[in-house]
Amino acid sequence: MEGVILAGGQSSRMGKPKELLPVEGMPLIERTRHLLIPVTDRCIIISNHPERLDMIPDEVPVYPDDIPGQGPLGGIVTAMRVATSDILFIVACDMPALTVDVVLRLYDRASMLQTEYDIIYPVWNGRAHPLCALYHRRIWPLAKTLLKDGHRRMFDLIDGGRAFAWDATPHFPTDPFCNINTVQDYNQFQKGERV
Repeated sequence: MEGVILAGGQSSRMGKPKELLPVEGMPLIERTRHLLIPVTDRCIIISNHPERLDMIPDEVPVYPDDIPGQGPLGGIVTAMRVATSDILFIVACDMPALTVDVVLRLYDRASMLQTEYDIIYPVWNGRAHPLCALYHRRIWPLAKTLLKDGHRRMFDLIDGGRAFAWDATPHFPTDPFCNINTVQDYNQFQKGERV
């Protein structure tokens, strides 16, 4: 299994790179990478700004989007092209509440990708989180076709593949998948408030 961290966004609403925000004493992207280490054979990063990532070890490859400006689906298509594993654990770089427990629980469902499903994504309190999910590379042709046809929504990919929605709500009292898009989001998170 390969870990993929998506950090290709512009962080326009934040006004500064989200992946570099300190969480628990380290940049958010490095914290995310550490969460993936126990369950992945290697980790890669999709980023159009490798110059920002000097804290990332040299053995972690950083790839730019094949086609910039296509959102997370574009990053996933790039990751599927460069991946060395069939199963990818894909995580956006802006989830500061993610925990090892979440990662391990998703990892435990990876065998379902061998034959039954193409995607396993969590749902918390009715909200789906396709940017902290497991993907099989067999869905790469569909992802490429969607992008080519101008369909960039993650749910276009989920609806077009065999997807399993894992209800994570009973396991976590607060949303472990919350993401941060603005300075206000980040400040609320730092105060212990989930956004």
